[in-house]
Amino acid sequence: MTSSNDPFPPLTTSDLTAFCKATADSLRLNVLRALKNESFGVTELCQIFGIAQPGMSHHLKTLLAAGLVATRREGNSIFYRRAIVNNNCPLAELTVELYSTIDNLTLKEEAANCMRAVYAERAQRSREFFNKTTEKFSENQELIADFSQYADAVLDLISNEGLSRESEVLEVGPGNGEMLKELALRFKRVVAMDNSAPMLARAKQQLGHECLGNIEFRHDDLEHISKQGQEFHLMVLNMVTHHLASPAVAFSSARKLLRPGGCLLVVDLCPHDQDWARDACGDLWLGFEPEDLDKWALEHNLSTGQSLYLGLKNGFQIQARLYHKPSLA
Repeated sequence: MTSSNDPFPPLTTSDLTAFCKATADSLRLNVLRALKNESFGVTELCQIFGIAQPGMSHHLKTLLAAGLVATRREGNSIFYRRAIVNNNCPLAELTVELYSTIDNLTLKEEAANCMRAVYAERAQRSREFFNKTTEKFSENQELIADFSQYADAVLDLISNEGLSRESEVLEVGPGNGEMLKELALRFKRVVAMDNSAPMLARAKQQLGHECLGNIEFRHDDLEHISKQGQEFHLMVLNMVTHHLASPAVAFSSARKLLRPGGCLLVVDLCPHDQDWARDACGDLWLGFEPEDLDKWALEHNLSTGQSLYLGLKNGFQIQARLYHKPSLA
């Protein structure tokens, strides 16, 4: 479904036939279920469902013709996700009902295990990259965006939230510790978490004598830490989400990790076509559409707050987005 505000042409029998054809196959319905909060490439979908690439390509072409999936090029690869439903589309109501019904289904255990294996492979690639390139982190990061280029604007965004000095904060993937230092100067307690031990050690080393006593360094991952029962007033992902095996996990984890009324800050790139960032910077994703971030937030009952967008001289654009967990009634 297009997200355009332009009026749609009247519904035709051909449109309805394409929709019915696309949904009259159990594998295609399972593909739509798998794409609920995720984007997968053809090869990954083949791995998940145990089907050869020509067959999977045929099924995806059918779903694409019906407007049920959308594509996005990530460098030389094409990833598929569910199409965003436009309420002006004649088939919008039917599509929403379809998605709602599919989401109540459970993927077969074999497919679910294969999906977890895909996530694990993505995470391992990211972890291996950072373990090998820790010493070049600053050099690699500066190819895209140095923290100093957007720090003031993002810190103002945090200040406008009115969080008290007593607030507790979690930063995921602190990198060189530049954001971490600013958070520690503003808040009572900050937990710096990274799934790469060398990167965590680098953050601590870079802070050196400036490493304040209110910072706790933790070697962990989002899925595990979100099960520990800790809650934070603020969770920060600064140029981290494009390294996550499943970006949607950032939002599901935030739902568990934030206190009622707490906020999630996501600072990341808008979509771009600079495929070299995969090899040079270990990026799994080439930026994100704001609508995708909002969709993941909505799925986990997080409301959209303030946003800002900053264009850089090298052509990249940064988005800083705030999301809120509802307060207790």
